[in-house]
Amino acid sequence: MTKKTRIAFDLDGVVIDKPPLVPKQLIEFFFRGCHPKKELHYRFPQLKLEQVVRKISHFYLFRPEIKGNIKFIKGLGQNNYELFIVSGRYSFLQKETENWLKKREMRNVFKEIFLNFNNEQPHLYKEKILIKLQPDIFVDDDPEIAGYLADKLSKTKVYCFSKKIRGCCQKAEEITCLSQILK
Repeated sequence: MTKKTRIAFDLDGVVIDKPPLVPKQLIEFFFRGCHPKKELHYRFPQLKLEQVVRKISHFYLFRPEIKGNIKFIKGLGQNNYELFIVSGRYSFLQKETENWLKKREMRNVFKEIFLNFNNEQPHLYKEKILIKLQPDIFVDDDPEIAGYLADKLSKTKVYCFSKKIRGCCQKAEEITCLSQILK
Protein backbone atom coordinates (compact mmCIF):
# COMPACT_ATOMS: atom_id res chain seq x y z
CA MET A 1 0.00 0.00 0.00
CA THR A 2 1.36 3.42 -0.98
CA LYS A 3 1.91 5.98 1.76
CA LYS A 4 -0.45 8.90 1.36
CA THR A 5 0.98 12.40 1.12
CA ARG A 6 -0.17 14.40 4.13
CA ILE A 7 -1.01 18.04 3.41
CA ALA A 8 -2.15 20.55 6.01
CA PHE A 9 -3.68 23.94 5.23
CA ASP A 10 -4.28 27.06 7.27
CA LEU A 11 -7.90 28.18 7.01
CA ASP A 12 -8.05 31.98 6.66
CA GLY A 13 -6.26 33.28 3.60
CA VAL A 14 -5.77 29.80 2.11
CA VAL A 15 -9.25 28.23 2.11
CA ILE A 16 -11.36 31.15 3.33
CA ASP A 17 -10.91 34.61 1.85
CA LYS A 18 -10.72 37.82 3.84
CA PRO A 19 -13.96 39.77 4.24
CA PRO A 20 -14.56 42.03 1.23
CA LEU A 21 -14.42 45.80 1.66
CA VAL A 22 -12.46 45.61 4.92
CA PRO A 23 -9.03 47.24 4.63
CA LYS A 24 -6.11 44.83 5.10
CA GLN A 25 -4.50 47.25 7.61
CA LEU A 26 -7.57 47.06 9.85
CA ILE A 27 -7.55 43.26 9.78
CA GLU A 28 -3.83 43.25 10.58
CA PHE A 29 -4.35 45.63 13.52
CA PHE A 30 -7.08 43.44 15.03
CA PHE A 31 -4.97 40.32 14.53
CA ARG A 32 -1.50 41.58 15.42
CA GLY A 33 -2.17 44.66 17.53
CA CYS A 34 0.60 47.16 18.19
CA HIS A 35 3.13 44.65 19.47
CA PRO A 36 6.75 45.47 18.60
CA LYS A 37 8.06 43.54 15.57
CA LYS A 38 10.94 42.01 17.60
CA GLU A 39 9.01 38.84 18.39
CA LEU A 40 6.17 37.07 16.69
CA HIS A 41 2.99 37.82 18.63
CA TYR A 42 -0.74 37.87 17.89
CA ARG A 43 -3.25 39.53 20.14
CA PHE A 44 -6.23 37.77 21.64
CA PRO A 45 -9.29 40.08 21.70
CA GLN A 46 -10.06 40.49 25.41
CA LEU A 47 -13.12 42.73 25.13
CA LYS A 48 -16.47 41.04 24.45
CA LEU A 49 -17.34 43.84 22.01
CA GLU A 50 -14.24 43.11 19.95
CA GLN A 51 -15.04 39.39 19.99
CA VAL A 52 -18.57 40.14 18.76
CA VAL A 53 -17.16 42.28 15.92
CA ARG A 54 -14.76 39.47 15.00
CA LYS A 55 -17.60 36.92 15.13
CA ILE A 56 -19.68 39.08 12.77
CA SER A 57 -16.72 39.46 10.40
CA HIS A 58 -16.36 35.66 10.36
CA PHE A 59 -20.04 35.02 9.52
CA TYR A 60 -20.01 32.59 6.60
CA LEU A 61 -21.74 35.00 4.18
CA PHE A 62 -19.00 37.61 4.79
CA ARG A 63 -16.17 35.13 4.25
CA PRO A 64 -16.18 33.75 0.71
CA GLU A 65 -14.19 30.69 -0.21
CA ILE A 66 -11.08 31.03 -2.33
CA LYS A 67 -12.67 29.18 -5.23
CA GLY A 68 -9.54 27.99 -7.04
CA ASN A 69 -8.07 26.66 -3.80
CA ILE A 70 -11.31 24.91 -2.83
CA LYS A 71 -11.49 23.22 -6.21
CA PHE A 72 -7.87 22.11 -5.96
CA ILE A 73 -8.28 20.81 -2.40
CA LYS A 74 -11.45 18.89 -3.25
CA GLY A 75 -9.60 17.34 -6.21
CA LEU A 76 -6.77 16.24 -3.91
CA GLY A 77 -9.24 14.57 -1.58
CA GLN A 78 -10.14 12.14 -4.35
CA ASN A 79 -6.52 11.04 -4.84
CA ASN A 80 -3.73 9.63 -2.70
CA TYR A 81 -3.65 12.43 -0.12
CA GLU A 82 -4.63 12.95 3.51
CA LEU A 83 -5.80 16.52 4.05
CA PHE A 84 -5.93 18.51 7.27
CA ILE A 85 -6.83 22.00 8.49
CA VAL A 86 -4.56 23.55 11.11
CA SER A 87 -5.97 26.97 12.01
CA GLY A 88 -5.02 29.53 14.63
CA ARG A 89 -8.64 30.71 14.99
CA TYR A 90 -9.54 31.36 18.61
CA SER A 91 -12.24 29.58 20.64
CA PHE A 92 -14.90 32.29 20.33
CA LEU A 93 -14.97 31.61 16.54
CA GLN A 94 -15.80 27.90 16.88
CA LYS A 95 -19.45 28.21 15.85
CA GLU A 96 -18.64 30.49 12.89
CA THR A 97 -15.90 28.10 11.72
CA GLU A 98 -18.12 25.04 11.93
CA ASN A 99 -20.93 26.89 10.11
CA TRP A 100 -18.58 27.97 7.32
CA LEU A 101 -17.27 24.45 6.80
CA LYS A 102 -20.79 22.99 6.84
CA LYS A 103 -22.31 25.59 4.47
CA ARG A 104 -19.43 25.15 1.99
CA GLU A 105 -19.58 21.35 2.27
CA MET A 106 -15.95 21.15 3.36
CA ARG A 107 -16.22 19.15 6.60
CA ASN A 108 -15.69 15.75 4.97
CA VAL A 109 -12.88 16.88 2.67
CA PHE A 110 -10.38 16.84 5.54
CA LYS A 111 -9.29 13.85 7.60
CA GLU A 112 -9.04 16.12 10.67
CA ILE A 113 -9.59 19.77 11.49
CA PHE A 114 -7.48 21.35 14.22
CA LEU A 115 -8.67 24.67 15.66
CA ASN A 116 -7.00 26.75 18.38
CA PHE A 117 -9.71 26.45 21.03
CA ASN A 118 -7.28 26.98 23.92
CA ASN A 119 -6.46 30.46 22.55
CA GLU A 120 -2.73 29.86 22.25
CA GLN A 121 -0.49 32.05 20.14
CA PRO A 122 -1.38 30.91 16.59
CA HIS A 123 2.19 30.19 15.48
CA LEU A 124 2.92 28.16 18.64
CA TYR A 125 -0.37 26.26 18.33
CA LYS A 126 0.32 25.41 14.68
CA GLU A 127 3.87 24.32 15.52
CA LYS A 128 2.61 21.99 18.27
CA ILE A 129 -0.05 20.40 16.04
CA LEU A 130 2.22 20.09 13.01
CA ILE A 131 4.95 18.39 15.06
CA LYS A 132 2.39 15.76 16.12
CA LEU A 133 0.76 15.51 12.69
CA GLN A 134 4.02 15.34 10.67
CA PRO A 135 2.53 16.48 7.34
CA ASP A 136 4.68 16.42 4.23
CA ILE A 137 3.39 19.89 3.27
CA PHE A 138 1.88 22.84 5.15
CA VAL A 139 0.39 25.94 3.50
CA ASP A 140 -0.18 29.22 5.36
CA ASP A 141 -0.86 32.73 4.10
CA ASP A 142 0.97 34.60 6.86
CA PRO A 143 4.64 35.09 5.85
CA GLU A 144 5.78 35.44 9.46
CA ILE A 145 4.07 32.23 10.57
CA ALA A 146 5.25 30.39 7.43
CA GLY A 147 8.83 31.53 8.07
CA TYR A 148 8.64 30.61 11.73
CA LEU A 149 7.31 27.13 10.92
CA ALA A 150 9.82 26.58 8.11
CA ASP A 151 12.56 27.08 10.72
CA LYS A 152 10.94 24.69 13.20
CA LEU A 153 9.68 21.84 10.99
CA SER A 154 12.56 20.20 9.18
CA LYS A 155 10.46 17.32 7.79
CA THR A 156 7.61 19.50 6.49
CA LYS A 157 7.81 21.64 3.35
CA VAL A 158 6.20 24.97 4.28
CA TYR A 159 4.62 27.20 1.64
CA CYS A 160 3.33 30.75 1.93
CA PHE A 161 0.23 31.32 -0.22
CA SER A 162 -0.72 34.71 -1.61
CA LYS A 163 -2.76 35.83 -4.59
CA LYS A 164 0.37 37.67 -5.76
CA ILE A 165 4.04 37.29 -4.88
CA ARG A 166 4.87 39.71 -2.08
CA GLY A 167 8.55 38.92 -1.69
CA CYS A 168 8.23 39.02 2.09
CA CYS A 169 8.59 35.35 2.95
CA GLN A 170 12.26 34.47 2.95
CA LYS A 171 12.20 31.10 4.71
CA ALA A 172 9.15 29.44 3.17
CA GLU A 173 8.48 29.18 -0.54
CA GLU A 174 5.92 31.69 -1.81
CA ILE A 175 3.22 30.37 -4.11
CA THR A 176 0.29 32.02 -5.91
CA CYS A 177 -1.49 28.79 -6.84
CA LEU A 178 -1.97 25.73 -4.65
CA SER A 179 -1.07 23.38 -7.50
CA GLN A 180 2.52 24.62 -7.05
CA ILE A 181 2.84 22.53 -3.87
CA LEU A 182 2.88 19.33 -5.95
CA LYS A 183 5.81 20.28 -8.18
